[in-house]
Amino acid sequence: MTVQELIEELNYVNPDAEIRFASQPRWPFEYSFSGPVEVEDEEGFPTVYLVEGSQLGYLPGNVRDEIGW
Repeated sequence: MTVQELIEELNYVNPDAEIRFASQPRWPFEYSFSGPVEVEDEEGFPTVYLVEGSQLGYLPGNVRDEIGW
């Protein structure tokens, strides 16, 4: 996914919603974000990393259902 594709996807959600990251389908947890970091690879191509913040707890069941976990 590119930054532009992510921006386009985010146009369909509430702009005031908090951003969280879902991880580990077998032991589903949710995390906050500490922010994006943009770097260039060895060939000079940019990559944006969405950096994991704090673990907030287990992913709620309704979220797991929506994701399909």
